Amino acid sequence: MLIKVEPAGFFMHSVQMIFDLENPDAEDAPVRDYLADHELEPRHQSTGEYAGRQCEVMQFGGCYLGRHLQQVGQLQRHAVERELIAAELESQLTDLLPELAAAMPGLTLTTERRQELIAALTAEFHREESFQPNDSGELAVVLDVAAVAAAARRLLVADGARR
Repeated sequence: MLIKVEPAGFFMHSVQMIFDLENPDAEDAPVRDYLADHELEPRHQSTGEYAGRQCEVMQFGGCYLGRHLQQVGQLQRHAVERELIAAELESQLTDLLPELAAAMPGLTLTTERRQELIAALTAEFHREESFQPNDSGELAVVLDVAAVAAAARRLLVADGARR
């Protein structure tokens, strides 16, 4: 989802929420749920092409959204953080597989089991201290490899006991 804020008159602004219908972002469903839960109705709503993609555009008055815009931003940030952590964990897990296989004879990590493991690790490591700004000022994931390895072993052992 893209949020676009534009001037709309004297000391006013409009907010457009642009949802890609063909490739939804992770935050789209939570944002739509938030809008519905808080009975926030767009002033204008349409579908059409935006930046070469089929999109739905919801336009709101800035004052109407008020404090809700901050909550929508938090939902968007939360989704981006989860994507960043999952990508970092995917990379670390690839590097850790030989170590995990050596420590856990008979370990079979199917694609489905690997996705489940990454989802569980993402939930475990999604906390504020897992993020720091990089040299460019962008959000970057900082995870201790040993802590990830220990958590992966713990989850795999617990998972093995259930299977």
